[in-house]
Amino acid sequence: MNNSKRQIYTVSEVNRKARMVLEGGVGEVWVEGELSRVTVHSSGHWYFTLKDEGAAVSCAMFARDNVRVGFIPKDGVKVLLLGRASLFEASGKYQLIASEMEEAGKGSLQEQFEKLKAKLQAEGLFDASRKKPLPLLPRKIGVVTSPTGAAIRDIINVLTRRFPNIEILLAPVTVQGPTAAKSIAAAIAYLNRVGQASRLSPGKDDKRDACPTFFHPHFPLEIHERKMPHWTQEGVTYFVTFRLVDSIPQSKLNQWANDREIWLKNHSEPYSDVEKQEYHQLFSEKVQDWLDAGVGSCLLKKPEVAKLVADSFRKFDGDRYDLGEWVIMPNHVHLLVTPKAGCKLKEILHSWKSFTAHEICKLNGMDGQVWQHESYDHIVRSPEQLVHFENYIHANPEKAGVKVEQASRLSPGKDDKRDACPTLPIEKGTLPIDLLIVGRGGGSIEDLWAFNEEIVARAISASEIPVISAVGHEIDFTIADFVADVRAPTPSAAAELAVREKAELENEILLYERRLKQGLKSMAQDFRLRLNRAAHSYVFREPSALVNRYLLRVETLKNRLPELLKYSANERRRRVENANVRMVHLLRSGSQQAHQRVDELGMRLEYRMRRKAEIDRQKLAGLESQLRMLNPLAVLGRGYSLTRKADGSVVRSVAHVKPGDVLTTQAADGKIVSTVTEIG
Repeated sequence: MNNSKRQIYTVSEVNRKARMVLEGGVGEVWVEGELSRVTVHSSGHWYFTLKDEGAAVSCAMFARDNVRVGFIPKDGVKVLLLGRASLFEASGKYQLIASEMEEAGKGSLQEQFEKLKAKLQAEGLFDASRKKPLPLLPRKIGVVTSPTGAAIRDIINVLTRRFPNIEILLAPVTVQGPTAAKSIAAAIAYLNRVGQASRLSPGKDDKRDACPTFFHPHFPLEIHERKMPHWTQEGVTYFVTFRLVDSIPQSKLNQWANDREIWLKNHSEPYSDVEKQEYHQLFSEKVQDWLDAGVGSCLLKKPEVAKLVADSFRKFDGDRYDLGEWVIMPNHVHLLVTPKAGCKLKEILHSWKSFTAHEICKLNGMDGQVWQHESYDHIVRSPEQLVHFENYIHANPEKAGVKVEQASRLSPGKDDKRDACPTLPIEKGTLPIDLLIVGRGGGSIEDLWAFNEEIVARAISASEIPVISAVGHEIDFTIADFVADVRAPTPSAAAELAVREKAELENEILLYERRLKQGLKSMAQDFRLRLNRAAHSYVFREPSALVNRYLLRVETLKNRLPELLKYSANERRRRVENANVRMVHLLRSGSQQAHQRVDELGMRLEYRMRRKAEIDRQKLAGLESQLRMLNPLAVLGRGYSLTRKADGSVVRSVAHVKPGDVLTTQAADGKIVSTVTEIG
């Protein structure tokens, strides 16, 4: 083909033409949508996504335009913006260039966020008083997050770097999607309920995705890529043996392990029947013979301990496995077990051993390790092998020469209602996990929405274990952040908040150790100086001289004692005589003063009585004069008279009498009786 007839464009030219077509064809338009992924650049420009239920578009608003916007853009805010369609030539990405923006009301997600936040705040779920302090040095940390995300790798990296021997327990959950919130809430409740033990008789709504996975720092961090050992196979039956910690000396185990490695190097698969028999005699029989000899504490001989272990087989975690035949020997256990779909043998054994170890220690008042870390497990590959192991378990007590009461056959009795058995109780308040980290990596508000659900908030609030929320990035805030005891901006920051660096703690311990040594050294020097001072003192140099000096003093005091007693008696006698003289003098003086005082008081009494009589006499005369003045007879004495009618009434006017009335007139010296003959 002739290239001269072609019109060849560069990528830049094509993008430029596309931009011109967009800008010319669409022009400026008003668009309504919800803000998401808002980023404020250091230059002042805003970059964000505008979306609705069906689509999303990238947008930019430059600093010269956004200075006129009257609000701060946030994820979830519903806006109206005036923008022109354009294309960013460098990446070929279609976008809107906004020139104006108005708040059209909050988006639905943001509105739900604010409503739930206000509701929970009113209930007091955000109060600082209910937040629990983080433990100073957690021994176990539970993590609720996705098992395949970057968050769990960041958390494990930081935790194991800061404190290499810390134990991390992951409850893998989905952190995005319609089932994420229930999954997260179930995991938080589950870790609070059982901690390091596995599932305890879950309810109908208890989902499998809350089942914990157990990590140890020496495990590979790439969880989804690691090669799993054979005990992860499903649908198979295992013959399992686990032993008490003191049942076989560690030196023996190490020796047999070395011998086994040498044997395996010198033999290649497939093994012949002779080689299999040789291997069995050299190693398996040695271990079993040692166990059958009954070495160690043989705690499992105790009926109460054997019953506890048997109950854990039959009643604990029973929804995760089918239990076959088992027997409890004095220092070890044999059993046949088939994990159910989705369940791993290692986790089941870990659950059994962790739970029974805790209960055995509590029962016997002891501390420390109970079971050996390693367990022997063998896949049952055929019905013939199953019968072989069943017979082996059945015959083991007789072979070892011991009597056991805790054993079972594959076919339980009709009264053995395994599924209906109650779970073994875990002591309330005993939480094997010291701290929880709940979170995920960054994302949009939709991606993080599971952590804004009420069910997650209430699960965090109900947690008896302190919770660190670690959701998204520093600019992301969720309801879980407000409810949690501590909010971390990122999962890595949560791990840093959870534990201090081991080296830092070791340095502090070394510092305190140096201070303690220096203090003890200083105290020892001080006591040594005091001891030397005491050893070179006069008391210890000349003890006999000191004793003689005190004897001489005692003798001197002994000689002076009669004289001192005589002097004391004379002194007391003299004081009594002086007191007698003073008493006589005081009595005489007091008597004279008393007589003088009586005379003086008598004179004063006589004067006051005379004075009182004179005053009373004058008052009586005054009253007598007043009485005379008020006496009506005294008025009659001055020439007046008082006339009364026969009925005794006083005549005050001539109108009160009539001719013939008899009147009595009272004069000063007598009465006059008269009859009225005329009234004029």
